[in-house]
Amino acid sequence: MRTIHQPSLSPRLAKLFAADYWIVLDDVQFARRDYQHRARLGALDAPGRRQWRSVPTRLPQGRPPLIRDALIVDPGRARRKTVGTLRQY
Repeated sequence: MRTIHQPSLSPRLAKLFAADYWIVLDDVQFARRDYQHRARLGALDAPGRRQWRSVPTRLPQGRPPLIRDALIVDPGRARRKTVGTLRQY
């Protein structure tokens, strides 16, 4: 099975594992109010406790940029915060 998916911070894992080919589009418009750079996380032991995790981005060419043109503001810090949040949840 082939699956094509627009990039998101937290992809659908069931869809990912079921696919023989995983194709991620990088020539689609970056939507700041979508899930391309953020995800809502919840703890398994406390589903009511939820938190948004966003990766700060900079759009060098203004709007409407392609997702491949969006830049992570501070990649090292974003990586540390994302890993720490995933460990917590």
